[in-house]
Order: sequence, then structure tokens, then C-alpha cells
Amino acid sequence: MAMPHTIQWGILGTGNIARQFAEALRLLPDAGLRAVGSRSRGSADAFARAHGVARAYGSYEDLAKDPEVEVVYIATPHHLHKDNSLLCLEHGKAVLCEKPFTLDAQEGALIAAKAREKGLFCMEAMWNRFVPIMRELDARLAAGAIGDVRMLNASLGLPFAFNPQHRVFAPAMGGGALLDLGVYPVSFALRLFGRPTRITSHAVLGETGVDEQVSILLDFPEGRQATLGASVRNRLQNDAAVLGTRGMLHLHEPLNCPETLTHVPTRAIGGADTPLQPPHTLTRKVLGNGYAHEAVEVMRCMREGLLESPLMTLQETLLIMETMDAIQAAWRLSARTGCPSAGAAPGAG
Repeated sequence: MAMPHTIQWGILGTGNIARQFAEALRLLPDAGLRAVGSRSRGSADAFARAHGVARAYGSYEDLAKDPEVEVVYIATPHHLHKDNSLLCLEHGKAVLCEKPFTLDAQEGALIAAKAREKGLFCMEAMWNRFVPIMRELDARLAAGAIGDVRMLNASLGLPFAFNPQHRVFAPAMGGGALLDLGVYPVSFALRLFGRPTRITSHAVLGETGVDEQVSILLDFPEGRQATLGASVRNRLQNDAAVLGTRGMLHLHEPLNCPETLTHVPTRAIGGADTPLQPPHTLTRKVLGNGYAHEAVEVMRCMREGLLESPLMTLQETLLIMETMDAIQAAWRLSARTGCPSAGAAPGAG
């Protein structure tokens, strides 16, 4: 069988996430890392030397104009995602944009519209969406392994040393627990249950004004609920429990790149006294650091002529951003008025 056409990548940005993605691409024989772009030529040159990149550009625009680059991975801080993605799309490049897609739903809609206008592939790089264990989770849910799925408990929290200049604590850079880490449990909940009907959230705002920890309750049709948490000041459980009428599927930590799933069967108290199978745990290792699975999906879609991935559609990305907007609106209003946060639905207000 012939080797598929090698798709040429560009990486926009030279930070830690860009380095990890470059390492992931090296594991894929059908992916070529053609160019890197930075606002600093020195940074681009150093990155290119470290990762064997053929071309280094001292501006984002020069990378976007490279005629041999087919798809660009956007690896810049959150507040730059909109402009960087639009730049690449305008110059005819497919886009894989690091999560969160943008700062808000309005920005996200601009990118989605531009991708559709240009007829170009575009996808949010939601790390955990593409790892192998998620296919195992999907298969068990589709088979009804835990009955009627009613609830989700999920969290992601990592302790960052406080530094007001760090992007996580800088409001102008889209800092805060929700955008940086909370997007994982939020996207997981929407993946399970769809659009929430009511949102309740509470946040602890730090001295720079960003949300340092957030607690979220999402209500969905037919009484389904998700209880979610995110923090940049302390470690949380960093896992997910999908709870049904006949059991639990426990996705072990780390939630952002899981490899292990445990199925815990249960039965109703007072119901039929049927034998229960013991809990069963399975592991599906990720390739390298896990980012390669995103690239594999992008290239599969591009080769098949798809403009979106069925695993992470633009419609779902925009719903995530709408939901994040509503989550923030609830506690930002509370912070201004001193009143308890109110529930809200995406697009409400």
C-alpha cells in the first residue's frame, strides 16, 4: 500500500505547547514540519534548530504566506487565537487551533465563518477528544453499558505559582482557570449531553481579577446534570465519572490526556438481585505525548476532503464557547453586584 501524501505543517508560536506538538509530529511518517513562525526571528531560528524545521520566519504573516505549508497549528496564547487563525485562513491554510478556540463565542464565530467562506479545514485542538481511550468510552456508552446516563462529575486543576505577568493570571491574555483548564470538563459535559438548559457557576477571583477557581453546575434536558470544577491555584481530582442507572465509567486522571477507564457496574437498591460483574479497568496508551492523535485526525479529514472533523465540529466548538461565555457572565455579574451568581443558559442575556 502506497504511503499517503505527506502533509506539510507550520507551527505558529514557539512556546511549550508548540514544542510538544513539534515532538508529536516527528512520530508521524505522513506529516512534515515545514515551517515555524514567531514574532521574534531569534526564537523562530532556535525552535527550528531544536526540532529540525526547514524554515523559520520572524513574523506570523510570513509563515501564513509560505506556499508549501498546508495546515498551521496555532500555538499562541488564548488572546491571539482569533487574529492568528484568521490570518492563516485568509492565506489559504487549514487551521488546527489550540484550545480554547477563542476568548468568546463572537470571536469563534468569526473564525468558523472565515473557514467556511474559504472552504478550508478548521478544528479546535481539544487534546483529550482524540486519544484512544475515548473511543473505548464511546463504545461502552453506545452499548448502554451503564444504562441511562444521568450525571457527570469532572474536574481539572493544576497549581500555578502566582505571577501576575504569567498568561494564566493575566486578564488581557485570557487568563483564568475556566479558559485554560475548565474548557476540558465543560467540553466533556457538552459532548455527553448537548446544550445545557441552565448554568450555575461560582468563581474565586484572584488579585489580578482572573478566576482562580471555578465551580459549575450544568443542567440538561430530562434531568441530566454535570458538576464541574477548574483551578489554577490547587490540584483537583483531574478525572471524570460518567454516572448511569446501571453503573459508572471512571475516566482516570489526567482528564486532559487520559489513558485509563474503569467500568463499575451497579444495580438498583431493592431491584432484582442479579449478579454483578466486578469492576473492569482497561488502558489504551497514547502515542508519544498524545498530541499526535490531533494531527492524525486533521490529516485524515484533509485527505478525505472534509472541512470539519466529526469528532470536533465547529458547531460543537461554538457551543463550548457560548457555554463558557454564560458561565463567566454568571460570576462576573456576581462579582460586580455582590449578589449570589444566577443561572443562565448559553446565549441568554
